[in-house]
Amino acid sequence: MDVQLILNELHETGVLESRMRNLKPLTGGTSSKVVVVMDGTKLRYVIKQNDPAVVEAEAEFLHTYVQIEKLSRLVYVDPLNRYLVYMFRSGFTQYHERNKSDLLLRLATEVISHYKSFGEERHYGYPDHPFVEWRDFLLHRTKESEKIIQGVLPRENHRFVHTLVAGLPQRNIKYLLHGDCGVHNFVFTENGTLTGIIDPDPVVGEPLYDLIYAFCSSPDRLTVDTILPALEKLEPEMTGEYKQTGKCYWDYTFV
Repeated sequence: MDVQLILNELHETGVLESRMRNLKPLTGGTSSKVVVVMDGTKLRYVIKQNDPAVVEAEAEFLHTYVQIEKLSRLVYVDPLNRYLVYMFRSGFTQYHERNKSDLLLRLATEVISHYKSFGEERHYGYPDHPFVEWRDFLLHRTKESEKIIQGVLPRENHRFVHTLVAGLPQRNIKYLLHGDCGVHNFVFTENGTLTGIIDPDPVVGEPLYDLIYAFCSSPDRLTVDTILPALEKLEPEMTGEYKQTGKCYWDYTFV
């Protein structure tokens, strides 16, 4: 959809004031088109276009967690789910390998600990690619990741990860997750403090997924001691036996 048509719609519906007509393109995800609406010289609103199923899922996530300050504030969703509008979050997106343990601790306490559980009616995984079991979703992600990094790790490492994930117990822990919770989607202040998390790719699954995703999304400090303080801040119903017995699947590499 032409972004000027979207801008006109937003003016007609009163979402944007008439003076806001200047746009600045941003680099979006693999499939989204993203622009920022300017208010004079200030970056004010983000217009994000994507497949309707993706827009609907992202809007549900932001609406569900409107109380989480670190997430983008949703302003408007197109009735046909062609696009959504949210407040622009200022800051820096470069991760400079500072205190990773503190970063994960903030993520756990200020975001993940506020996640809400879902009922039996929702399947695991993405809305347009559901799975009956969480383990099956992780096996799918394992195969997809192997296609990308197959030349980086030895074949026996891929086999180990597959065996590890295939051996996970069947459980019933369903939460609405960010789904793309890597440092590439983190916004920082100038001194490196986490101030925002953008661009969700929502998944129904276990909260540890988002924590481990963030942990594995940068190559620095990949040790148990780095992630353990954050893990211990999550409630038992979010972590199950992984926390209670000390068993955790952070050996799994997310891409």
